Amino acid sequence: MTIQEATPWTMPRDATKLMDVALGNAPADLAVINATLLNVYTGELLKNQSISVVDKWIAYVGEGAQDAIGTKTMVIDADGKTVIPGLIDGHTHLGWMCPIDQYLRYIIPGGTTTIVTETLELYPVGGLDAVQEFLASLKEQPIKFLATAPAMASISRKAGHMPLQDLKHLLSFGNVVGLGETYWQSVLQQPDILLPRFAETLKSGKILEGHSAGASEKKLNAYIATGITSCHEPIKADEVMQRLRLGIHVMAREGSIRRDLKEIAKISKTGVDLRR
Repeated sequence: MTIQEATPWTMPRDATKLMDVALGNAPADLAVINATLLNVYTGELLKNQSISVVDKWIAYVGEGAQDAIGTKTMVIDADGKTVIPGLIDGHTHLGWMCPIDQYLRYIIPGGTTTIVTETLELYPVGGLDAVQEFLASLKEQPIKFLATAPAMASISRKAGHMPLQDLKHLLSFGNVVGLGETYWQSVLQQPDILLPRFAETLKSGKILEGHSAGASEKKLNAYIATGITSCHEPIKADEVMQRLRLGIHVMAREGSIRRDLKEIAKISKTGVDLRR
């Protein structure tokens, strides 16, 4: 089974159609009207805003969407309610947690529209076929599911490294955005095994997810030098700051397993720019 498609950020769009809707010369598929819009570029809350949508693309945001409302346009009156971009859960493990349909019942009402999940639990049990079957199950869902290929960095020999050819195959999938979390200890102890996999991932134009819990300053620098771009392990504000200074995207965990947000949120009092 092969899932090869355009990546989410290179999906084809009909620019002419989008332009026509933006100009009010063609009807939108969907129009949200009378909304208070959170503009995440400027930090403003803008009242009396409308949003025109064509296919999967936003064509227009502003106060004048009426020209693009046709007889077949679905119109949602927000009645002053606040509209925000969909939330992205950048790191989770759905392979062992629960069926996706049950997960969606709880995640959608909270405003999450994109999920990035690991697949590392599947490969040791069912190999490449299991990962491919799981990736197929993520398609055609009401929200967007993306995944990372399993790094298979473990102290267990049973959960050791997958063949490089299997990794290359998974990286060709459009809904696989990179290589999943790789423990820093494994990278420093087995560079001859993991660095070729990192190189293959970067060569494919995809990202390396990190797991840097407990790494000292020098070891953290050595780990990040390999191309790691993110980490979800910091549990204190000073650990977050250390990684931000090195250019790492930090994800705060707040869920059933760990509740780190309260402690990590203290970084907001430092005045540091958290944008990446």
